[in-house]
Amino acid sequence: MVAPWKKDMVKEAAKRIKSRKVVGVVKISGVPSKQMQDMRKKLKGDADIIVSRSTILKRALEKAGVKGLEEYLKGPSGLILSDLNPFQLEKLLYSNRSKAPAKPGNIAPYDLTVPEGDTGLPAGPVIGDLQGAGVKAKIQGGKIMVTEDSLLVNGGDPVNEKVATVLARLGIEPMEIMLKLNAAHEDGTVYSGDVLHIDEAETLARFQDAHRKAFNLSYHARIFNKHVVEVLLTEAVCNARNLMVNAEIINKDTIELFLGKADAHAKALRSALPPEAFDGKKEEAPVDGKKEDAPAEEKETAAEEKKEEALAEDKKEDKPAEEKKDESPDADEKPDPPEEKPAEPEKKDE
Repeated sequence: MVAPWKKDMVKEAAKRIKSRKVVGVVKISGVPSKQMQDMRKKLKGDADIIVSRSTILKRALEKAGVKGLEEYLKGPSGLILSDLNPFQLEKLLYSNRSKAPAKPGNIAPYDLTVPEGDTGLPAGPVIGDLQGAGVKAKIQGGKIMVTEDSLLVNGGDPVNEKVATVLARLGIEPMEIMLKLNAAHEDGTVYSGDVLHIDEAETLARFQDAHRKAFNLSYHARIFNKHVVEVLLTEAVCNARNLMVNAEIINKDTIELFLGKADAHAKALRSALPPEAFDGKKEEAPVDGKKEDAPAEEKETAAEEKKEEALAEDKKEDKPAEEKKDESPDADEKPDPPEEKPAEPEKKDE
C-alpha cells in the first residue's frame, strides 16, 4: 500500500509540472547542500527545482502527461520547471555554475598545474606535502616558492588525496559545481542535454564561415542577389574602365585618366631635358638656389637711364628739322634784290 504522503507528493509535483511550459531532468550528484540552496535562490523566479525519489518523480511526470523523460531519471536527479525554452534554461544553469576545490576521487576536468612563483605560504612542514604531491618547491626569503610549473594530474584522471590536499592549500579550485540538464521536454518534444549546450562563440564562428562560403559560391557562380550584386557591379565597372583605357577610348569616364597620363609624361620629359632646350641659353644658377631680385634703387636708376636715353633720341630726331627751319627766310623779310651788272659796251666792227 502506497503511503499517503507519497500520493500527496506526486499530486503536488504533477500540479507544479502542469503549471510550467518546460520540465527538465537535472543531475544533482556532487552538488553540496549549501551550493544547492544558493542555486535555488539564484534561480528563483526563473526556475523551480523538485528533488525527490526517482519513483515519485516518474509518477508525477506520468500523472502530468509528460512522456520521454523517465529514461533520464538515473542516479541522484531532480526536476527543473521553467517557462524558458530548453536552450535558455541550459544557458541559465551554465551561467550560475560555481567553482569548488577538488576532492579525492574527482575527475580532473583539465590538466591541473601549479604555476611557478610565490605560493604565499610561509616556510614550514607544508613544503613536504607540496614536494610529495609533485610540486617543485623550495624555501626562499622565508616563503615557499615554486621553481617551475608543476603538472600534478592530467585532464581526465582521478585526483588522489595528496593532490587534493595541496590544491586546497594553494587555493586552486578546478571543479565546477552546476546543475547539469540531462534532458528537457517542451510541447511534446524531448531535447537531450548534448544538444542543449551551445558554445556561442563556436556557433557564431560556424555561422560566419557558412556565410562566407555561401557568398563566395554566389560570387563565382554569378548568382545575383542582394549580398553580391554590389560587388559584381563594382567589378563590371572596373573591367569596363580598364577596357576603355587599354583601347584608348576617350569619354567622360576616361578623359581624366588620359589627361593625367599625358601630364605625367610631359613632366617626365621636361625633367629629362637640359634647361638649354627651353631657354636657348643656360641660365646661371642663383646663389642659395634662389634668384635674388635687384635692389629697388638699382631698378630706379636703370629706369631713369632708359628715360634719359629715350629723351636724347627724341632730341636727335628733332634737331635737323630746326636747322632746316633756321635756313629758310622769314616770311616778313624780303630777299635782297640781285646786284645789277654794268652793261658791256658794244663792240664795233673794225
